[in-house]
Amino acid sequence: MRRFFCQCGQEIFFENTHCGVCGSQLGFIPELQQLSSLQEDDNAWLMTDLFPLQRYRSCFHRDHELACNWLIPADSPNTQCISCALTRTIPMLTQPDNWRRWRTLEAAKRRMIYGLLRLNLPINAYYQGYEHGLVFDFLEDQRTNPDLALEHVLSGHSQGVITLNAAEADGSFREATREAMNESYRTLLGHFRHEIGHYYWDILIKETEHYAIFCDVFGFTEQDYQSSLNSYYSDGPATDWPEFYLSAYASAHPMEDWAETWSHYLMMSDTMETAVAYGLIDHFDYASDFDVLMTDWLSLVVKMNALNRSVGNTDAYPFVVSASVRKKLKFIHQLLNPLKKTRESVAFL
Repeated sequence: MRRFFCQCGQEIFFENTHCGVCGSQLGFIPELQQLSSLQEDDNAWLMTDLFPLQRYRSCFHRDHELACNWLIPADSPNTQCISCALTRTIPMLTQPDNWRRWRTLEAAKRRMIYGLLRLNLPINAYYQGYEHGLVFDFLEDQRTNPDLALEHVLSGHSQGVITLNAAEADGSFREATREAMNESYRTLLGHFRHEIGHYYWDILIKETEHYAIFCDVFGFTEQDYQSSLNSYYSDGPATDWPEFYLSAYASAHPMEDWAETWSHYLMMSDTMETAVAYGLIDHFDYASDFDVLMTDWLSLVVKMNALNRSVGNTDAYPFVVSASVRKKLKFIHQLLNPLKKTRESVAFL
């Protein structure tokens, strides 16, 4: 994440709706990836300090508990921003904690979508009429709402539909699940990045010239998915999984290996952008040589882990990047580089 500053000079942050010093309203412009101070003109449209000749409207979800600060072009027929409009199903708001869960889910989704915009990845939304368009369903089960018929909701992706259990917004739920699954790392943002990886596999790999190389790097996807997962959950991962995978779950099936590696690459690129913004590393070029990028990344995570240990926390980066994992990350890096360099900006709204 880059750094943002109000027109008064105060540093402001991605989720802010107002400047804490001068009180200016703030809005995020998705297509420009900028957080800007706002003013109203004579027609009540919003102008920004960075782009005063352009007009915007607030997302419908700005002025209630979601506090969405994303903007919509003034001539758009939509009332919701690109991120909020992607949500189709929300948890029942009559349940005491579901407003908080919904707000937490949407905040993580916006941060994930920021990363997609920065990488120039296409977002073909369901509400725009795309076949298998991207859409999010935030569902509950009996663990958080005993009145429902569903005993368990599992996160997943199918033909553009990403399902997340709303309980993942609860830190206690994630930590209990992490312990039960013997995972070293589990975050809500990580869930979004993982599931969006399945969505982009359909767009960038399936039935494209990249499929054969994918199979060479990750393994053949023809092996039965459900039986592979059943074997993983019944027998556990192979003892040597760290030599070939980022996580134990990645060893369950090539599709999960792809999604885990994709999520990891998004985490790397977003974190390195932040590190440059705050002076922790000198530079980060999305189109740089992969080996240079990895050298800078591994240098950064040493600092991240040292900082965490100094304040008594576990390592921020509990991963081992083996030669096999490095090859998979390089595949994604090279796959995305042409998009970063040559793709025109997408008009989302």
